[in-house]
Amino acid sequence: MTRRLPPLTALRAFESAARQLNFVRAGAELGVTPGAISHQVKQLEDWVGAPLFERKAHGVALTDRGRSFSRQLGAIFDQLAVAGFSARSTMPESEVLIRCQYSLAMRWLAPRMAQFHDAHPEIGIRISAMPHRWNVQDPVPDLAIYHNHTPSKDMQQELLLAGHLSVVCAPEFLRRLPPQPTPADLLKHPLIKVEFSEPGWSGDSWESWFYAAGMGSIPLRFSTTVNLTVLAIEASLAGAGFALIPNFLIEKELVQGLLVDPFQVHFPIRVPYVLMTSTASLDRPDVAIVRNWLLSRR
Repeated sequence: MTRRLPPLTALRAFESAARQLNFVRAGAELGVTPGAISHQVKQLEDWVGAPLFERKAHGVALTDRGRSFSRQLGAIFDQLAVAGFSARSTMPESEVLIRCQYSLAMRWLAPRMAQFHDAHPEIGIRISAMPHRWNVQDPVPDLAIYHNHTPSKDMQQELLLAGHLSVVCAPEFLRRLPPQPTPADLLKHPLIKVEFSEPGWSGDSWESWFYAAGMGSIPLRFSTTVNLTVLAIEASLAGAGFALIPNFLIEKELVQGLLVDPFQVHFPIRVPYVLMTSTASLDRPDVAIVRNWLLSRR
C-alpha cells in the first residue's frame, strides 16, 4: 500500500518556520530564501486544506491547526534524528554526561545502565554524582537529574520521578511491633533521619509523614541522622531503625523482602525529580536517545 505523505521538503520548511515563527530565520537555517520558505509552507497548506500560519504585519503566528501539526511534526523529526544516529554504525562512539544527585545516581540511575548499553552500545554514559548547586567551574552536563526547584533558562525540564515516601525497616523489626501496628507505635522505636547538608535544601520530613498519618505535630527524637538517603537505606537494612524513603529507591529491597513497609502510609513526594537537558545539547541525537530512554523508565 502506497503511503499518502505530505510534500517532504515542505514539511521541513514548515517545521523550521513553526519552531522559530520567522520565515527569514527558517530560510537561513535551511539555506534557502524566505520566499522559498513561504512558497513551501503555502504548498503544505494547500495539501492540508487549511491555513497553518496567520500572516500579520509584523510577522507570522501559528493557527490552532498549525500549532497542533507543529507539535506532532517536531516529535517525528526528533524520532528521525534518533533513528538516523542509531543506524550510522560507522559513527564514532559518543559520550553523554549525566549529573545526578548522589543517592539517585547510586540507587536508580547506575543500576539501569546495563539495560541501556544492551540497547545502545554505541553511546557511552558518564555519571557524575554531585550536589544540586553547581559551581561556575563545573562542566555543564548534557543531562541532569535533581529535585525540581527553580527552572533554569539554560536547562529544559521534564518530570522524571514523583512517587511517594514509605516508612520501612528490616524484617526483624516486625517482631517488635504489635500484630496490627499504627504510626503511634513508631514513637517507641529508633528513627533514622535524613538531614541534607546542602544549604537551602530540605526534603520531606518525618513530621510531614506523621501529620499525613493523622498524628498532627509531635516532638520527635532520632537515633541516627545522616546526610544522604542512601545512608538511611543502608542503616535500615542493617537493622538500625525505621527510615522514611522514596519508594523508587528501594524497589528491589521491597520485592526481595530485605525491607518491609509495615504501615502502608504513603506520603506523596512534594518536590519531584526532574530530568534537565542542557539547551546546548538539545540538538544532539545521542542526548535525545538517552533522554527518551530515561523518560521511558519512569
